[in-house]
Amino acid sequence: MATRQGKQIRLVVDEEWDIDLEVNQQRARDVREVLAEIEIFSDLQPEELRKVGWMLHTRTYLPNEVIVRQGAPGVGMYIIQSGSANVELDTPDGARIHLATLGELQFFGEMSLLDGAPRAASVIAAERTHALGFFRADLMGLIEHAPRLGFKIVWRLNNIMTRRLNETLGEYRQVMRTVREIENQEGSVSA
Repeated sequence: MATRQGKQIRLVVDEEWDIDLEVNQQRARDVREVLAEIEIFSDLQPEELRKVGWMLHTRTYLPNEVIVRQGAPGVGMYIIQSGSANVELDTPDGARIHLATLGELQFFGEMSLLDGAPRAASVIAAERTHALGFFRADLMGLIEHAPRLGFKIVWRLNNIMTRRLNETLGEYRQVMRTVREIENQEGSVSA
């Protein structure tokens, strides 16, 4: 159900998807400025930023409101326009581990633009948080109707994920070296 109130359109899909869409020129300008700061979109031309900007979904989250839930299908990425959010991992034994706090102009969920896999962790608003959502269906629409622009975004996603994988592998190697050093030290102490 959609209702129009002044310069806002409220779209209610179900109890989890209650979206307020602000429709005005100032919002479009602000969104383009935010996009230009985000690595995935930073090399886009102004007209391309405008196209992507109109596809974004704005949402306001209250403190402790779940933005994405661990295990839920990944349908898109979010950019924190203002506020902050905590990344939390629920363990099989029921514990919750705080992994990170994300702030303004940080983003998460970008892998779901390509694979739609279940969310690896929950992201919960730490304070009143304004987020921009860019969903898989939006990217697929770009690929279909503006293939060059869609390709640029997919290419950037690929570069970001490759870099992050390499960083993670480097961290893993460092941890393994440290573990081996500790094992060697313990072995020489007990000998």
